[in-house]
Amino acid sequence: MQLSSGFQKWPLATAGVRPALAPSAERRLAIGAAAALLLVGGCIETVAPSQTQTEPRILFVSNRDGNDEIYSINSDGSNLVRLTNNAARDGRPAWSQDGRQIAFTSQRDGNREIYVMNADGTGLRNLTSNPAIEDNPAWSPDNQRIAFSSTRDGNAELYVIDANGSNAKRLTDHFAGDTWPAWSPDGRYIAFHSTRASANDDIFVLDNKFNTVSRLTTDGLPDLYPTWSPDGTTIAFTSVRDGNFEIYTMKTNGTSQVNITNNAAADGRPWWSANGRQISWMSDRAGNNEIFIMNANGTNPTRLTNNLSLDDFPSLK
Repeated sequence: MQLSSGFQKWPLATAGVRPALAPSAERRLAIGAAAALLLVGGCIETVAPSQTQTEPRILFVSNRDGNDEIYSINSDGSNLVRLTNNAARDGRPAWSQDGRQIAFTSQRDGNREIYVMNADGTGLRNLTSNPAIEDNPAWSPDNQRIAFSSTRDGNAELYVIDANGSNAKRLTDHFAGDTWPAWSPDGRYIAFHSTRASANDDIFVLDNKFNTVSRLTTDGLPDLYPTWSPDGTTIAFTSVRDGNFEIYTMKTNGTSQVNITNNAAADGRPWWSANGRQISWMSDRAGNNEIFIMNANGTNPTRLTNNLSLDDFPSLK
């Protein structure tokens, strides 16, 4: 996998903002025509709003119906539900901690903004309404705030906003790009990736109490997409240090970094389950981007989606 072409899905034009993961070779695959009903894993797709779903559910983005939309699926691969239906691109979904709301990005107002909707796709509202690129929403543990990245001050920085869209506050101030925020379970820390220490991204942690930033990875190759375990002891992330995209875990001080996927394919964008026992992620090991789930130690990898389209950006709850 070449970093120059990388995973070119939703590329960002702003310096310091990493392009989203999508395999370059698989771009040549034809996207099937949209259908009213789609059989996946033995389950019929429905369109939201739907009946209340039982946990756990995985949110993800797919272009299986012609453009990027948000879907959810059970953690066993059953009960696929489409949650958005708009001609614009919808992406980067994130569960609220209580599982009742979903934050995501959309271009439906002409540029990328942060939106929130109910878990069944109803109650849509735009939180940001800014001409800058707003991306990568992440809910605080108390469901009261959403961290996100924005270029509103010239380059990608971390911001936080109340869940009703008020009180936007800038959290970082650096000439490099800071993006992909992930809250610690106690709300004190926010992990993110940034090019502030080298030409390639590393994982950093912002201490909200003292407004200090610590660097966790120093291998010199791109380390991306951190996500915090529910017990606050471990951070999962994506790295290319072994020659291709793999998923690693480390302690929250940056020690004990371990590759848990070890596969020749591209594995990226991990997301912990609420109980900390599983991790969902995206992989192209099946030939194109699909959603997988595995135990938190990397065992028992299981493919959940099976479609010629690109399925990406999982969020497990």
